[in-house]
Amino acid sequence: MATAFPDQATLERVLDVAARAPSSGNMQPWRWRVDDTAVHLYADWHRQAGASPADRRDVLLGCGAVLDHCVVALAAAGWSPRVRRFPDGGDDSHLAILEVIEQPPDAAHLELAGAIARRRADVRRYPARRIPPATLELLSIRAARLGVELAVVPRSQWIRHDDGGVELRFTVTDGGDAGEPDDDAVLLVLGTRDDNDATRLRAGEALSHITLTATAMGLASCPLTAPLNEMRSRLMLACEVFDGEAHPQALIRLGIPPDDAPTPQTGRRPLAETTTWTTVHP
Repeated sequence: MATAFPDQATLERVLDVAARAPSSGNMQPWRWRVDDTAVHLYADWHRQAGASPADRRDVLLGCGAVLDHCVVALAAAGWSPRVRRFPDGGDDSHLAILEVIEQPPDAAHLELAGAIARRRADVRRYPARRIPPATLELLSIRAARLGVELAVVPRSQWIRHDDGGVELRFTVTDGGDAGEPDDDAVLLVLGTRDDNDATRLRAGEALSHITLTATAMGLASCPLTAPLNEMRSRLMLACEVFDGEAHPQALIRLGIPPDDAPTPQTGRRPLAETTTWTTVHP
């Protein structure tokens, strides 16, 4: 059990930083409740874009991402979190409880926390420079620690459109277009062995951790889920990269950032709109 707890000012800073987490359409589908012993994360189903399974997946991915951002921000502030996921079996909105103990931050969490403000969903075309295999191996290891598999989508099976969107392609079209030669990005896919709320939350945590790690390494990234909304593409991708043994949950386009000005930050909901405080000491 926690022997101490951060004051409200510290928690406000932490949750404000965590709100920079990526979510589909910047929907920010989460709510926080903070009492004197723990921080509680809830899904805000009212911010779900629609009623399809893909819309539910997007909510859980966004909540997983904000959960990981919060873990990183707490650790960097000197509070080591213990996370209990889905603590209330009768409430599918109550996704996690974070209990904390005081502990000096380590270099890894400070590095990731420093990357939060710099991370963007960078839709620009990336320069034609290869990412070293060792970098992809590191990202794969970090995803695996969260119980999530990471694989590379073959370059012949996706293209980037001018608006930054990605289209998966599993048949040869006229001309055999494999994408723009001056966009040498890598497309990563995060997959889970099961396809349920718990694994989607974990995939969101991995998405956060991978994009923060990439940012800390000086790479650009852009999370994507829309290409997986079409069931046929999702199933074919599962067979192509996971031999049918894992479910694709999210994509991340990864590459070297362009030399021009970075993509501006998108707005975030104010903390007062997402957070309920219950007798947290000042």
